This record gives sequence, C-alpha cells and structure tokens, in this order.
Amino acid sequence: MNLMETIRLALAGVGSNKLRSFLTLLGIIIGVTAVILMVSLGSGTQKVVSGQFSNLQTRQIYIDENHNLPYHLQGRLSLRDRDYLKDSVMGVEKVVPFYQLYTGVKYGDNEQEGWVYGIDPASQELINVNISYGRFFDQSDIDNKERVAIVGEQLLERLARTGNMVQPQHASTPDYASAVGKYIYLSGKKFIIVGVMQESQNMMFISNQSVLLPYTTIRDHWRRETRYVDFYLLSYGPDASEKDTLEQVKYLMDRKYGKTSTGKSKFYFQSLQENVNIMTRVFTVFTYVLGGIASISLLVGGIGVMNIMLVTVKERTREIGVRLAIGATRQDVQRQFLAESVILSVGGGIVGVLMGSILSFLANMILKQVFNWWQGFIPGWVILLSFGVTTAIGVIFGFYPAYKASRLDPIEALRYE
Repeated sequence: MNLMETIRLALAGVGSNKLRSFLTLLGIIIGVTAVILMVSLGSGTQKVVSGQFSNLQTRQIYIDENHNLPYHLQGRLSLRDRDYLKDSVMGVEKVVPFYQLYTGVKYGDNEQEGWVYGIDPASQELINVNISYGRFFDQSDIDNKERVAIVGEQLLERLARTGNMVQPQHASTPDYASAVGKYIYLSGKKFIIVGVMQESQNMMFISNQSVLLPYTTIRDHWRRETRYVDFYLLSYGPDASEKDTLEQVKYLMDRKYGKTSTGKSKFYFQSLQENVNIMTRVFTVFTYVLGGIASISLLVGGIGVMNIMLVTVKERTREIGVRLAIGATRQDVQRQFLAESVILSVGGGIVGVLMGSILSFLANMILKQVFNWWQGFIPGWVILLSFGVTTAIGVIFGFYPAYKASRLDPIEALRYE
C-alpha cells in the first residue's frame, strides 16, 4: 500500500468520529497555543530588558562604602581617590564622583523633600541623562562653582500640581521649557534652573524626581554633608577586560585603605556588565520556564492522543481482522494507525500555531497600548519547535497503539464482537 493510500485511509479513520477527533485535537491545540503565548510574552520581557541595557554604557564599575559592615568599619571615599584610580587602573577612561543628599526642594510656593546630586559633566554618558530643555553642565560650572541646577521632568510635574508652572490651556503635561531660567530653592539656597532632564526608563543610579548640581557647588554649600564622596563610577575602554579591571580596582582600594580584621573589604564593588549578564540569563531562563510549564499541556495532549488511539484500535478490531484476512500486511496496518495519530497531532499543531500567533499578537498589542515601552514579538523558533514537537508527539504516542493493532491475530480479530 503506497503513501497516498495510507493517508487516505487515515483521514477516513479520523473523520469517522468527528467529535472524538475534535476533542483529541483540542488537547494539542491548547498545548501549542499556550507554549507560543508564554514564550512570546517571555521573549518580549527579555527584549525590553535587553533594549534598555543596549542604550547604556555598561563598561563601568560602581564603587561605594560597604554598607554590610558596621558604620565605623566602612571605608570613606574622597576626591583624592579619583586621581589615584585614574592613574593606577589600566584601561580606565573616566572616574566620576557623585555626592547626594536629601533636603527641602522649593519651587514657587510649593516645597517638599527630594534628592539632590552633585555630579561632574563627564557623568552624563555614564548615567544616561538626556536634556529635553536647556543644557547640561560644562566645565566652567565646575570651576566657578556656579549655582545652577538641572531638574527632572517628574519632579517638575509634581511641583506643577500647585499651579506654579506655566501650562497652556488644555495642556495635559506641564510646560517644562518654561522652567528653564527660573529659580529653585534647596535648603533655602537659591539656584537657577539651566536644564530639564528628560523622563526615561534608562537612567542609571539617579532618579528623575531629583535635582542635579555641579559637584563643586554642592560641596561648597553643604560642607558637612559632603565631606566624603558618596560613590564613584569608573568606566573602562572596550579593550579592557571587565574581570581584570574589577580585580585591579578591588586590589588598589584594599591596598590603600586596608581590610577589616576578618579580611573583608571596606568598600563595595559592582560591575554593571556583570549585572547585565545576570539579568539577561535570568530572563532567558524565565522564558524557557514559561515555555516548559506550557509544554506540560502538550504532554497531556499527547497522552490524550494515545488514549484515543487505543480506544480506536479496540473499536476497530474486527475491521483490522478483515484487512489482515484479505491480504493487508502488518506493516500496512501499523502505518495506517500511525498516520492517523500523526494527522491528529499535526492538525492540532497547525491550528494551535494559528491560535497561538493570533492570541500573542493581540496580547502584545494590548500591552503596547498600556505600556508604550513593551516590545513583544513571536520568535520564529517557537513556531518551528511547536510544529516539530506535535509531529513527534504523533509518532511517539501513536506508535504503541499502531504496533498493537498490527500485532492482532486475524482469526481472533474476526471473532471480536
């Protein structure tokens, strides 16, 4: 019996009981749909995270006091460490100090507490700050300790609720541009706003609900609070090794300040690239776990296929006996029932791929409307894998029923009622 004849008989067998075939297909359809939907959402999440990191300068090391130690054992960072690290670490590009304090912020008649950061112009690329209006700091602001400030859009939006910012009629967002050139008061000290930070999901280490000052200015006006540098960001070139650079920084700081009596470093060191790698691995595993959980339903669907095929063999025992008696070989019988199993599985897989793709498209479209940063998509490999798995399910779970059918004794099969 040739292949076309086998397929024709298999289709006739599947169509002989449409309701039962449909219910069998349903298990495979749900399984494939779930796998595609879950992997699509997981891949979308992974893409969002990867996209955020792709816009960042990841070749940098964060240096802070070791807050896991008692306060009196923690190291204290100073401005002298900047030149020390820049002159000693191979491949270093920038060593940027950061100061921070929590104080009163007053704009117009509204006052609230907020974070204020003292930064260097070289930090803009490292912390990924974009200016929507006005300008960023320059070296003259640092040298002259200028009383200039950059304010985040989110902070201005909070301050705008009191009506102190100019808003055009019917405007849904504050007029951020009007803030440039106005005054803001920090702990009662007056500063002029020269720039507005654009709201972004990709800012690093600082909040958009904060105020930035030149680091020399913040040191000049808050001497007691800024005796020490709060943290450093050290960037290194593309030719420098992340691991080697981190080890150099640790060694140099421990050599300069010593360790505790228990051998612990007085400082905390963290490679941003290491964090990116960890996050990427976590979300990759997350995607696979989602797909693995959903694939359990495929396994259940495969068991359903085997169960139905065993029932089918039982019901058609007499038919099998007749076929064997009139000259059909055992291989013909086995191929027919195996073909029926594969048709059920592949049919369910095709419908499942279509349903999964449609539901994934709708889910990603809804998430895009709710979260404008969402980047959902359907990986091509999951469609090919789902189709391949459903075919394998048909062969694996259909083999035993088909084999059992081919092993029936023709005489006993003809006597079966």
